Amino acid sequence: MDLGAYILSEYIPAKPLVCNLEVCFTGGEQTPTKVCAQLKCGDVLKFPFARLDSKPRSVEIKESKVLVAVDKATETKRVVELTLESTFDYQPGDTIGILPNNKPEQVESLLHRLELLDQADANCHFKIALNCAKKNAKLPAHIPATTSPREILTHSLSLNFVPQKQLLSALAGFTNDDKERCFLSCLSSKQATEHYQSLILEQGLLFMDILKLCVNCRPSLAFLAEHLPRLLPRPYSIANSPLEDGDRKLRVIYSLLSQRPGVTTSMLEAAAQQSSPEHPNKVVIYPRISNQFRYTNQDLGSNQILIAVGTGLAPFLGFLAHKEELMKQQSQQESGHSWLYIGAKTPKAILKREKLLAWHQSSLLERLRICYSRGESPIYVQEMLEEDCDDLVKFLMKPETVLYICADGAKISQSIASGLSRCLQKALHLTEEEASQVFKELKTQGKYREDVWL
Repeated sequence: MDLGAYILSEYIPAKPLVCNLEVCFTGGEQTPTKVCAQLKCGDVLKFPFARLDSKPRSVEIKESKVLVAVDKATETKRVVELTLESTFDYQPGDTIGILPNNKPEQVESLLHRLELLDQADANCHFKIALNCAKKNAKLPAHIPATTSPREILTHSLSLNFVPQKQLLSALAGFTNDDKERCFLSCLSSKQATEHYQSLILEQGLLFMDILKLCVNCRPSLAFLAEHLPRLLPRPYSIANSPLEDGDRKLRVIYSLLSQRPGVTTSMLEAAAQQSSPEHPNKVVIYPRISNQFRYTNQDLGSNQILIAVGTGLAPFLGFLAHKEELMKQQSQQESGHSWLYIGAKTPKAILKREKLLAWHQSSLLERLRICYSRGESPIYVQEMLEEDCDDLVKFLMKPETVLYICADGAKISQSIASGLSRCLQKALHLTEEEASQVFKELKTQGKYREDVWL
């Protein structure tokens, strides 16, 4: 890419971030360990939505199974089910946080850029700089008191994030190349908003991509430790019932992008492929706080409308497996009705399709409707909902019925919600505003529950 094409003749750089930390190397090297650095930070470090009674722990990978193979022709992603050791109680619909780490090759590349390969595993710590101008400067809570450059870049800092303008302006001060300095300074300015929009927000250039473009840019480790965001856990739905396995296992399902896969999914894929029954790999997980999006023993007599797209089916696999086991244990109790609407690209992209069909045949699933975006009409979930409009709304309005949606929160879940709104308008003869009010009431009553991701 020609950096010069993105340099304006006149611009005012954004105010750059300032480094307020110093790194001190204390001699000696760390013994290589696979323990996540964030686990060494003590109680001062909080994990998002973590249960108060449980801390992150390393658990073994028991098994990995490919549910959907990649298909470039239909843009179908590879989907894998990972079976993990469980150390806590859970119910279907609960979620876990998985602590990721950055790819070793990315870490090695950055260590080389920072000229720290010789000190990659050397013991170090950070302190507030003597000339610090920031009154309330603090040491990052997600970096251990004693650590090493490799440990920080592997476990503590996000390397794949959208760089803000103040960061770009600061990076301009870490290069001795005039074109790179002007490019970074210009990109941070208000005058170059269109360039920032195009390169960063539309083309998706991340922090490491910027460093690849600006090969002479060498930010300091102290600057990165202070200003790079924390490498955060990624949430995953539990995709099975605790009643299925007597040896305390839980399953999660992830999809892997062919181009630029995510940090956590890349880590899980590598860990799963390198794991074996004799030498199981481990990942660090913790249980997240439960909410209403779950299926428990008390829900056996209630009705469910389950709506999912793609891997959003994962928690509902747990719902239905739990219902199946409860019906075996409590054969005298009358069970509610379950409807499932699924959207996928092709029949091969449906998770555990044979199992779903078996549940439908046994009437555990009273209604099963599937659509394919690479197939014939209907191709979207909301179209199926509108086809079933009258039955759906009648079923939804029963006191014992709860509707669950699990889908992409950016677009898909909004489209499904719009489809449901049209169903309410048609079946109940409501205006758009009246249907919107019914929606609010359903949510308030706990009859409309969402689990969405971005």
